[in-house]
Amino acid sequence: MLDYKEIEVLDGMFSNFTEEFLKQKPCQVNPKQVINWLEDENEDVLVVDIKTQKEVSIVGFTHADSIHIPMSDLFKKENIDKLLQYQNRKIVIVCKSGFRSLVAAAFLQRVGFKNIFSLRGGIVEFVKEIEC
Repeated sequence: MLDYKEIEVLDGMFSNFTEEFLKQKPCQVNPKQVINWLEDENEDVLVVDIKTQKEVSIVGFTHADSIHIPMSDLFKKENIDKLLQYQNRKIVIVCKSGFRSLVAAAFLQRVGFKNIFSLRGGIVEFVKEIEC
């Protein structure tokens, strides 16, 4: 049996993803820009890796200015409170491919966070930009 109350909640959340909103590529930032921010001492950036623990154990984001909060826990009060400590920084949300991070960043914007960015292409594209 379908849960119509939950459907209404989801409808309210996803109604924000209008054609106009998506055309603006809201809150997305490309990997090269994130690398530039991380290398620039004048930029105040926090990377939030929302991949699962299993994904992070294989390929995690270990930069000094990064934290791991799985997407499944992102909207728990203690994690929202943790993110509020960084609200004056640019916060870049990272997942594997960029889809989960886009959704998470859009919802964080919806609840009032500013300076929230989704890493376009996720860690997959980010790795391609790293010069060793």
